[in-house]
Amino acid sequence: MKLIILRGNLKQGLGALERAVVENNNLPILKNILITADTRVTLQATNLEIGVTYTTSAKITEPGSLSIPFTPLYSIIQNSTSERITMESADNSLTVKTDNYEAKIQGVAAEEFPIIPKIESEDRSFEIGGEVFSVAMNQILGAAATNDLKPELNSILFDVQADKLICAATDGFRLAEKKFPHNTVAINGLTTLKALVPLKTVQEILRVFPGGEQYKISFDDHQILCTTEDITLISRLIDGAYPEYGAIIPKQTPCELVFDREQLASAIKLVSNFSGKTSDVKLHPTADGKTLEVFASNQLIGENVYQVPIKKKKGDGIREIVFNWRYLYEGVRALPDNTITLALSGETKPAILKPAEDDSVFYIVMPIQQ
Repeated sequence: MKLIILRGNLKQGLGALERAVVENNNLPILKNILITADTRVTLQATNLEIGVTYTTSAKITEPGSLSIPFTPLYSIIQNSTSERITMESADNSLTVKTDNYEAKIQGVAAEEFPIIPKIESEDRSFEIGGEVFSVAMNQILGAAATNDLKPELNSILFDVQADKLICAATDGFRLAEKKFPHNTVAINGLTTLKALVPLKTVQEILRVFPGGEQYKISFDDHQILCTTEDITLISRLIDGAYPEYGAIIPKQTPCELVFDREQLASAIKLVSNFSGKTSDVKLHPTADGKTLEVFASNQLIGENVYQVPIKKKKGDGIREIVFNWRYLYEGVRALPDNTITLALSGETKPAILKPAEDDSVFYIVMPIQQ
């Protein structure tokens, strides 16, 4: 194998593979990547749960392949100032040259590298703009569980119903759901689908794939595949049943309060400095319906209150409701509009946060019962 590649292309490719490489593992080969030179250069890495393939252009004079440790090559490319990188393999080693630098990295035969699985068929798929996908995922990811004690909660639900795509996330204390408008997603060969995609997989898609491209996302019974022209990511799905969350969505909300999103978020964050062990903040609509008092107290610190103007109020009946400030704050911050609605169904019942002018997304948070 012998080739000349632009440093920028190689750095971008190695960056895409970075989190699929396993440094601390009983299988040393998982510290490696596979470099294949044919008509283009292909870089591959896998941690046996996620496999990433990145393809880029280069001047290839001798085709071939070799598996080498990721870290030394990435360090060289990150710290090099040369625009052109020459790579040449011989006797299971890779020589990396620039105008004023040369290194020899010991590798192993390409046949030793794990086979990255392939999806059975790409017929069951949908296509979506990367920017649309990224914005939507960032609206709901915060509601997913961040540990794998319950793997089904450490995932994002992809639910296809006829020609609709719905994604949801929950950790048992809050829930976020996003419905994709019909004109933003093209569904191919899918009539029904419920797939649990690991949270880390979705986060990796958002990190690796450029937002300006079109994504094709395909499924079989056990795997998800995301592809663009140059990048492929394949991951296992999580086995299990997702909670049937429809029953916890309030059907009626007797009290609805409309706020400026930034004002409410600032109030929650500021008042939270005085919250107690349960990270609680109390919300109290004033009698005149013009302000919401956001209150927190701590016997070791003191107490504080922030009065947030209410833009619009509908209904009544809520005297005081208590939330975990972080759950409430993250829901407010995730919503897309500048004006949001807090819909309350009772002091001990789920509350809904939603944009005032967008019904495609909502965030439900459970109050703290004291």
